[in-house]
Amino acid sequence: MLKKNQILVVDNFIDIEYQERIKDHLMGQSEINDSQMPWFYIDDVTAAFEDDNQGRPGLSHVYVELDHDDSSSNIISDFHDLFIPLLQYSCHFLNMPTAKILQGRSFMQFPLNLKSEEADTPHIDIDDVDHTVVLYYVCTSDGDTVIYNERVESDTYTEKQRVTPLQGRVVFFDGGLFHTAEQAVNKVRCIANYNLA
Repeated sequence: MLKKNQILVVDNFIDIEYQERIKDHLMGQSEINDSQMPWFYIDDVTAAFEDDNQGRPGLSHVYVELDHDDSSSNIISDFHDLFIPLLQYSCHFLNMPTAKILQGRSFMQFPLNLKSEEADTPHIDIDDVDHTVVLYYVCTSDGDTVIYNERVESDTYTEKQRVTPLQGRVVFFDGGLFHTAEQAVNKVRCIANYNLA
């Protein structure tokens, strides 16, 4: 199990064949059950449903949805099955035999010609629930993940660790840490993000 404030970065967490299978499905090179992965437009990757978001659009796909009213989780995508081995390896690696999947999503960001080099809005994935973030990089890209020291919203955030997207890399971290992504400038940035309790 991760300790409070802990971050672990593991390269080539899964074998290259599995890495390529995930990439092919998410990047539209192959199908599951005769279907290509459906992506859905969001007007901001970090804060899509907030009025004051930064307007940094991308695509998303939700595999497991968290119902905030009763804290239940529901699998809503057949593409979730693609990540079951990754999650099993993650639970074994983290010594979490009874982990519950709270939510699972993927995001795809395209290089944007932004006037601001500011990172996306710092956030935590789920409020008021102790959880571990499993962040898998589908492809090598720019657009670092920045994890901060802060556990509460702040006017100023201090950087704890920065992680560059590299195919096959997984970042495990305490979900109570605020984090964000820098906007990709040169390549498509694609990740899978699961939250485990």
